[in-house]
Amino acid sequence: SESRGVKMNVALDTPQEKEAYRLGEKMFYFRGGPHDFGCVTCHGDDNKRIRLQDLPNLTKVDGARKAYTTWPAYRVSQSAVWTMERRLIDCIRQMRWPEPAFTSDAVIAIQSYLQHQARGGVLQSPGIKR
Repeated sequence: SESRGVKMNVALDTPQEKEAYRLGEKMFYFRGGPHDFGCVTCHGDDNKRIRLQDLPNLTKVDGARKAYTTWPAYRVSQSAVWTMERRLIDCIRQMRWPEPAFTSDAVIAIQSYLQHQARGGVLQSPGIKR
């Protein structure tokens, strides 16, 4: 809650930051696994839903801001607070891909891409999610 109200300002100044962003973008658009899923499958178009859950279009700044600025969040369905990293790992698991380790380079890269997509958004966390 210390960062609530702070505008996201994600820099891509160093070669490492640029590489993490580039890799995260590549991973976001990559499709594979047994069902040919990728992040873009669910989060690449407007007005998509799974069951009753609206899925933000993370390829657009507004969608990325809406999604990224509300994490960490209390997940009512899990009775626990989840970070964005935990949410991403769960999405990867649901795509039937191998589950990455916590703080893995892969998850950090996807977060770098999404953070940059959401730049300029105002943090509203902690949030509450279904």
